Amino acid sequence: MAEPRTPLSYRLGTSVYAERDGKILVLKRASGAAPGAWYTPGGVLDPGEVPLECARRELLEETGLAPTSPLELVGLIALNVYGSEGFLVAYACACDAGEVRLSDEHTAFRWVDPLEYRERYFSLEGIERLRAREPGIAKLSAAVRQGIDEYLAWRSGP
Repeated sequence: MAEPRTPLSYRLGTSVYAERDGKILVLKRASGAAPGAWYTPGGVLDPGEVPLECARRELLEETGLAPTSPLELVGLIALNVYGSEGFLVAYACACDAGEVRLSDEHTAFRWVDPLEYRERYFSLEGIERLRAREPGIAKLSAAVRQGIDEYLAWRSGP
């Protein structure tokens, strides 16, 4: 008789590449995993929420911005954060109106060129240097870089 299987449990979150004038919005984390690091807006789904709703809610809660175009799916990234395996559903949208109003989860914001963002904060060399001293953060950074690469591939079109 086969042993019963334990159901798999994954956390699910979202990330939003909010675009304005060819740049994306990044936020400096105040606490949590990698405080001081720069990430796109996003977060974990609330009970009963679907990823698209979560992305829209997190963007509004963290930045005060609402999309001015449809949220488009740009990637699905496997990652481990806070000791849990999960997936990040990544979206992109224009945010051409409004001023950024940060939540208490962040201390600063920037509109940055996405290629510069990838190379400044998630370069392959930087990720390799992290592997020796902070392997968990290195793994998270590699997943974020993969997400940026998926966004850039989406942005460049077919």
